Amino acid sequence: MRTALLVLAIGLGAVAVGAVPTAAEHRTLVSDDTGGAQGSDRTALDVDLKLGVNGFRLGARVFGSQGYSGGAWLNGETRPEGFSVDGRVEHGNGKSWNFKLNADIDEALRRAARWWGGLRDL
Repeated sequence: MRTALLVLAIGLGAVAVGAVPTAAEHRTLVSDDTGGAQGSDRTALDVDLKLGVNGFRLGARVFGSQGYSGGAWLNGETRPEGFSVDGRVEHGNGKSWNFKLNADIDEALRRAARWWGGLRDL
């Protein structure tokens, strides 16, 4: 069960990192000099992965020619009653989106057992 949750969380992290804007080839700058040499349009990706006994953290930041372009973070943790996943996706212009998912699987299984037991009594 924990392995499936970890795989799900890593998959969500990969999707979040893929949503970060990156510089494309068509954005390559050409200088105004008569030689026509290409300007520098470098992009750097900083990835951080931390794995623990009951959780993980996956984060990435993108730096472009004008500085910080954006980033994404995904945190996951397993608990005795379920798991939680939270994260953030942000752009360099100041916009950001946060999300959080708390899944209490233990309570859901208890409710399902009560519901299933109620059906048997019919």
